[in-house]
Amino acid sequence: MRLHTHDYRAADSDGIVDGAILMHREMSELLTRRTSVAWDDLTRGPDCVAGVGAGETVYAGSGPYAFLYHHWRERTGGDFRIVREVHTALWSGYWAQEELCAPLVRPGDLALFPTAYTRELFLRNFPAVTEGGSAVAYPMLDRMPRRAPRPVPPAGRRLRLGYLGALSLAKNFDQVLSVFARCHRETGGRVDLVCAGKPNAPRWEADAVRAGLRAAGVADGSVRIEGVWPQARLAEFFDAVDVLLFPSTASRETLGRVVVEALAHGVPVLAADVGPAVELLPARNLVPTTLDTAGTFDMGRVGPLGRVDEDALVAKVLTRDFAEASVRCPAPYTDAAFLRALAGPPAPVDVVHDRTLPAALRVAPRTGGDPAERTAAATRLFRAFFERRDDTVTAALDALAARTGRDDPALRRIVAAPHRNLADYRAFPRLLDALVLPPLTYTLAPAPVGAATTGDTA
Repeated sequence: MRLHTHDYRAADSDGIVDGAILMHREMSELLTRRTSVAWDDLTRGPDCVAGVGAGETVYAGSGPYAFLYHHWRERTGGDFRIVREVHTALWSGYWAQEELCAPLVRPGDLALFPTAYTRELFLRNFPAVTEGGSAVAYPMLDRMPRRAPRPVPPAGRRLRLGYLGALSLAKNFDQVLSVFARCHRETGGRVDLVCAGKPNAPRWEADAVRAGLRAAGVADGSVRIEGVWPQARLAEFFDAVDVLLFPSTASRETLGRVVVEALAHGVPVLAADVGPAVELLPARNLVPTTLDTAGTFDMGRVGPLGRVDEDALVAKVLTRDFAEASVRCPAPYTDAAFLRALAGPPAPVDVVHDRTLPAALRVAPRTGGDPAERTAAATRLFRAFFERRDDTVTAALDALAARTGRDDPALRRIVAAPHRNLADYRAFPRLLDALVLPPLTYTLAPAPVGAATTGDTA
């Protein structure tokens, strides 16, 4: 029996690939090695599922593509199982996926999540996501080294801090710099910092960061600020650090791939005590975090949901108060877990995970419009976009601009682009946001006094 899926047909540059594309590529390679795969062309519309036999499984991936498989199954009268994925937490693309899929999910379908924390978010907000119809599986470890834990320099010895990922406020990169500057001063210069990642604002460009650290009393020789590194150089990065800082509370964080990568390379990680890190790291390596319970967030934008306690993080660094590298629960991150989920009901994974954020989340309800019409509109938009009926999409953008008095040049550029690449998973969802399903807003409620922050099962 064949497994059906689609190919993003993504090209990379200099070995640098977006995390979501990298994951899909790795899964494609895994499936090709381990099973018989039929590659579907989603741009063919409903015809792409014509060859899916009764009882076969479609690995639908994620985002609007997962919805299309569900919709076309209904339209063509198909009798196959669909496995979809959620890779990002509070992002409009995956919220729209679940809204559109909800009335089309059948018994036996499965939703895969990278962490129990992410699964908890969707279990609480979508009745169509059920305990039996969802699982935690994100295979990574079988393609990574399994190095022995790195010895941590004792207190008083030089310590090399690392940061890997986007240089952004959403990931609390400013707190990394603040904590490093304090540790550098308090140790008389015996703490260094190595950063690798893409700056998302001028203030995070290398020269600006060095200037800010110089003003805080840090010499340039104590800081290395690199650009984006390809996967092939990750071992080189981790060889240059003693402990990785991951204070991210980014609203879209569902795993923190860099956390698993660091642990696989034997490097310990210090992280916020909310979100995915809770189930990846020992409690000793988690830093108290205060959530932003005053703001209103938008699923169309990424931002920090809270701030780590810098005093606590500085103390952990200076006293080396953290456990050595170890993946707390490796089972979900193996090929076996993923393949088992595709084959049938996956084995449950019991792991302590964050319940603070899922319990605090309050999402504004969708108002106006008929769900069936939204489904039809999403399908029409996909077909128009990938069949290059640009006049249709442009007319919809014209109507939006006339209605709102605002015209978004970025949306016009998406339509004008010479290629329609399924790998650009942000392009079509942005049009979907603008023309069909506007991003929802949400807030975080204060936790009740004495409320538990973790749970015992996934």
